[in-house]
Amino acid sequence: MAKKDTKTRQAEIAGMAIDIIGEMGVSGLTTARLAERLSMSEPNLYRHFRDKEAILSAVIDELGALLMDSAGRIAGEDLPPDEKLRLIMENHMEVVEKRAGLPRLVFSEDMHVRYPALRDKLTGRIGGYLLTIEKVIGEGIEDGTFRMETSPKETARTYLGMVQFAAMRWSLCGFSFSLKDEGGRLWANFHRMIRDERKA
Repeated sequence: MAKKDTKTRQAEIAGMAIDIIGEMGVSGLTTARLAERLSMSEPNLYRHFRDKEAILSAVIDELGALLMDSAGRIAGEDLPPDEKLRLIMENHMEVVEKRAGLPRLVFSEDMHVRYPALRDKLTGRIGGYLLTIEKVIGEGIEDGTFRMETSPKETARTYLGMVQFAAMRWSLCGFSFSLKDEGGRLWANFHRMIRDERKA
């Protein structure tokens, strides 16, 4: 096997871990299975991560980069607030659709009970994501895109709740429908609910 730098190898390990979680859930992710899928020995795997918890922590970091950091970038662009929200949701659905293990990780009992440090880390990431959405909604209220009576905090939670429920339903249905298409329908309905009709 060609030698790769540590950062590249860690990214490969985290990516394969997401794939295994998508197939078998968090309980199905073992270092032995992960090493086998990557055609490497377990001792070599442990050179990059000390244990399964460290691997899951790297998966959360990947989740943060793909979803939360991307949301922050989109929120900072010179776009109308409703277009920012649409693009953030579209990116979220596309990312999850390519990585089926993400909803199974987020909603797993392991993440909620077995690994409290990871649960807190994930909660922090989600909190930052919500603050980004809340800020964009606030911008929309200020410039008249969204209705004045809209609450940024509760609306941001509703927005994320739609996305998370769609991802959970997609996982429960065996990934049998297009998550991106579902997101498009949800966004269209959500947009009708919060936009200021006087500006539409």
